[in-house]
Amino acid sequence: MFQKITISAALLFSLSACSTFAPVTGNHYVSADGALQIHGELVDSTDVRIFVNDAKVIHESVSLLKGDGDFSGNFRGQPVRATCATSSGRKLTGTTCVVAVAGERVTLTL
Repeated sequence: MFQKITISAALLFSLSACSTFAPVTGNHYVSADGALQIHGELVDSTDVRIFVNDAKVIHESVSLLKGDGDFSGNFRGQPVRATCATSSGRKLTGTTCVVAVAGERVTLTL
């Protein structure tokens, strides 16, 4: 009986951990209440630009060798983090960035 409860608890924990993944939203995200908009752009295959409510908060370049990078900025005194990666082959829309700001965490495809 105890083993069944332990397995059930582990399964429930695993499922709840999965719910913390950031939703994939294309290159634009609007929060449920409409108060927060996150938008991303990739210029010339390496230049990452992240905007929050139309304010540019990150303007960095992904690595030329690996196509990845960890970037930070701030929006109205709140930290903004973006972790970006480019799929092999640098195909069109092959760069994704997980952006975290103001309690929101989303995956943008650039």
